Amino acid sequence: MPRVWVVTLVVFCTLLNGAGFAWNLFEPVPLYDEVAHLLTPLVLVAIVAEIVYRGGGDDEFFNTPRHAVITGCVIGLVGATAWEGIEILLDLMGVHIDRALPDTFFDIFLGILGGGLGAWIADRYLDRFFGRSRTNSHRPRVR
Repeated sequence: MPRVWVVTLVVFCTLLNGAGFAWNLFEPVPLYDEVAHLLTPLVLVAIVAEIVYRGGGDDEFFNTPRHAVITGCVIGLVGATAWEGIEILLDLMGVHIDRALPDTFFDIFLGILGGGLGAWIADRYLDRFFGRSRTNSHRPRVR
């Protein structure tokens, strides 16, 4: 991914989440919370996947599309669960955050979904970019 895309996506996610906290947009604006909880892990997993690919670690984490999606889902689960823990701490410190249990579970679900989508998109793009087979990263792409 070109560096300008990476910077743009990170800045977008930072502004999306920062604006949500600064102006309390997560609850009153319809779907704002859902979009933020889906896009943030999607972008972060896609960027991490590219770092892993460029470092040569795709054999372990992104060997097949299914393995890539599972890896992305796990990253999304860990990240979303950690973020929900941070939200609980912020709420305990006095920052008003909706901590309803269904909202927390749905936010974690969106983190898992976003992580899986980010990994799938990155795997599809990066396999083409590096000229690798979609089913086995040890083999070159056939076409």
